[in-house]
Amino acid sequence: MAKKNKMKPRELREAQKKARQLKAAEINNNAAPAIAAMPAAEVIAPAAEKKKSSVKAAGMKSILVSENKMYITSFGKGNSAVLEYEVDKVDDNDYNQTQLSSKDNSNIELGDVNEVNITFSSKHGFESGVEINTSNPTHRSGESSPVRGDMLGLKSELEKRFFGKTFDDNIHIQLIYNILDIEKILAVYVTNIVYALNNMLGEGDESNYDFMGYLSTFNTYKVFTNPNGSTLSDDKKENIRKSLSKFNALLKTKRLGYFGLEEPKTKDTRASEAYKKRVYHMLAIVGQIRQCVFHDKSGAKRFDLYSFINNIYPEYRDTLDYLVDERFDSINKGFIQGNKVNISLLIDMMKGYEADDIIRLYYDFIVLKSQKNLGFSIKKLREKMLDEYGFRFKDKQYDYVRSKMYKLMDFLLFCNYYRNDVVAGESLVRKLRFSMTDDEKEGIYADEAAKLWGKFRNDFENIADHMNGDVIKELGKADMGFDEKILDSEKKNASDLLYFSKMIYMLTYFLDGKEINDLLTTLISKFDNIKEFLKIMKSSAVNVECELTAGYKLFNDSQRITNELFIVKNIASMRKPAASAKLTMFRDALTILGIDDKITDDRISEILKLKEKGKGIHGLRNFITNNVIESSRFVYLIKYANAQKIREVAKNEKVVMFVLGGIPDTQIERYYKSCVEFPDMNSSLKAKRSELARMIKNISFEDFKDVKQQAKGRENVAKERAKAVIGLYLTVMYLLVKNLVNVNARYVIAIHCLERDFGLYKEIIPELASKNLKNDYRILSQMLCELCDDRDKSPNLFLKKNKRLRKCVEVDINNADSSMTRKYRNCIAHLTVVRELKEYIGDIYAVDSYFSIYHYVMQRCITKRENDTKQEEKIKYEDNLLKNHGYTKDFVKALNSPFGYNIPRFKNLSIEQLFDRNEYLTEK
Repeated sequence: MAKKNKMKPRELREAQKKARQLKAAEINNNAAPAIAAMPAAEVIAPAAEKKKSSVKAAGMKSILVSENKMYITSFGKGNSAVLEYEVDKVDDNDYNQTQLSSKDNSNIELGDVNEVNITFSSKHGFESGVEINTSNPTHRSGESSPVRGDMLGLKSELEKRFFGKTFDDNIHIQLIYNILDIEKILAVYVTNIVYALNNMLGEGDESNYDFMGYLSTFNTYKVFTNPNGSTLSDDKKENIRKSLSKFNALLKTKRLGYFGLEEPKTKDTRASEAYKKRVYHMLAIVGQIRQCVFHDKSGAKRFDLYSFINNIYPEYRDTLDYLVDERFDSINKGFIQGNKVNISLLIDMMKGYEADDIIRLYYDFIVLKSQKNLGFSIKKLREKMLDEYGFRFKDKQYDYVRSKMYKLMDFLLFCNYYRNDVVAGESLVRKLRFSMTDDEKEGIYADEAAKLWGKFRNDFENIADHMNGDVIKELGKADMGFDEKILDSEKKNASDLLYFSKMIYMLTYFLDGKEINDLLTTLISKFDNIKEFLKIMKSSAVNVECELTAGYKLFNDSQRITNELFIVKNIASMRKPAASAKLTMFRDALTILGIDDKITDDRISEILKLKEKGKGIHGLRNFITNNVIESSRFVYLIKYANAQKIREVAKNEKVVMFVLGGIPDTQIERYYKSCVEFPDMNSSLKAKRSELARMIKNISFEDFKDVKQQAKGRENVAKERAKAVIGLYLTVMYLLVKNLVNVNARYVIAIHCLERDFGLYKEIIPELASKNLKNDYRILSQMLCELCDDRDKSPNLFLKKNKRLRKCVEVDINNADSSMTRKYRNCIAHLTVVRELKEYIGDIYAVDSYFSIYHYVMQRCITKRENDTKQEEKIKYEDNLLKNHGYTKDFVKALNSPFGYNIPRFKNLSIEQLFDRNEYLTEK
């Protein structure tokens, strides 16, 4: 008999803990809101290989239910939905099927439909012809309606808010959830922008001077600058005066220059005043959006997120017009002349095209970026081609022209799919959609690249042959003889966009490149989905009512807004820091590198020789500019943190080692080799990380003051090493701050949903009508729990159907109080954890997750702010914090008790193992 392996007690506990976590995750997934576009499939690929469900890969997009009918859709071109079948229920196992799509447009073939399952097969690609089972969404054992209600019990109220009436279908609610997703992401980004703008003042605790909180579009700039001459109440006048004082202080810091905002250098006071007016309008609109998405003020017209911009003073819309036109003018002005080298080369190569047509296509490629709307990556195709076949194009001789060369290659590929071979592009999109894993996608791109190489090899070599200085110089001198008017029909201006789209463009002023991409990609996806839902609802086959209420009429233009936001995404970019703010930026840069933060302006000028003129004396200035100020990570840190505090946090080796642990090993190897003067490449990864952490801890401005920008030999090696060290330092601190901002975002969304849901529940629970959420953020969860105990009257199925978890939530509610949860809410809204990181992070015993860092610092902030020592629970929590040097789990649950009415969200936000099963942000 084989000897049984006996686990050690600690191993047994760990195994049991892991099993509980997996079970909790399973329960949590099963408890998710039960309104979804796509039922789970029974036929799936092995878990380790699966990237998407086989139902999606086979082409089925959704199963929509309206009364006793189902409408099955497949993926069409782009994100469009193709109505494939109408299935009408006759009785439990008798369904009439009517095909709605034509044979040419059909992507799936419907098989058997019974009470429990729906069988179908794909006509193309993945498992073509193989039957796949998915659950029948109308199967609701013991329920009278074929349409499942949501677990929160708010479906009907949401439908009334958005459409004015209720529906016995799952179509309207899916459209609504897409709109709610828009509000969630705007809540996150606007909260972060408000924090960053307040943080630029650098005045300590943001919650005590939140001047952005008092800004709105209710007043003109004239009233803002002179409230005494208005008819406002004395209290409002005083609030405006305080905000005006902070506004002027913010302008004086010059830190708006980090967002590319710069006061004109002119003696003309009118120009200066016009700039200040525009900045005020921008900040006031941000403040107004914050009010719209962070507080439930439904029914108040001036707080309608989607219409307030059309109902405010015209001067605000004038500013939006100015910002958009300024950007388009910078792109459009002299476009042909500015791109004449590339255009000349293309005209010479593309013999089958008229010159005017090439110019228009190139404008589309550079400005409108239609290549990003093809459904696949032109860049990846080009990379595959060059990796496999184009070795000569990677030669160092092309380094200085590589960007130009690749741009021309990408343009040729774009024209191939956009004009010459549209069918091939659609076929490629279909293949990619049917792929199940990343490896499959890579193989599809490789196969397509092989086909393209034979077609474009000569063109690519022709481009490379023209990539030399003499040719480019001559083309640059030549007169093309083309009038800019060729592009008049293509060029865009502010009048082409709705004010909602202009408002989104304005928000991008305060975001970095990654944030802009995330925000716009999400918005485009949601508006695109809404457009498709409206199209299906209006179709002759489905034909359900879809008249949106007054506050949501904007979504009737979802198609237009989708197209406009795509343009916004392409023209928006992180702006370069303004030149006039350089002294402020040099101060921040030197401070973050470890110099005394109280250093004078004269001393900065002396160190960097800012006032001196001459050749070769500005090496250090240029080095700091190129490697610190122009780093997007440095700008992010200044926006969200404080230069001096960042330097102090970096001295905590434990924290730095934790962040380094999240950076891939291969990247650590490269950092180690480039940062360490005498690297031992045979040392362990732990030793390498430890050495890098030591270098970050001890980083000092003294290490860089003698670096020469124009260096050779050993001096150049030292310069490159210094660049690598600074890059690593900024990356590590960026990852720390960015991940904490991301953690905070989850709680921002929870507060946003709490405010929204409280307003919805007030419509159906009379006892809530007189309650104010600000007085006690626990009131909603508390009331819903009480209604479950009171003859089971709660509309909330999460609490009603799970008595054990409801009792746990009630314990957590009782462990909290109104003061504690109000402070918690305010700390989340003002990103207090990021601000106070330096004060408490050194006290943590073990740094093993961003969740643990966040909640330890949060709990220290809450207990620090707590003056009322009457309630024993707070004293106990504070004692545990100081004794254990780590966050207290029961304290997290107590603070999150306002979210207890939504049990899956409450668990995800309160249990570390459930908080985020995906990797945190890492350096890749």
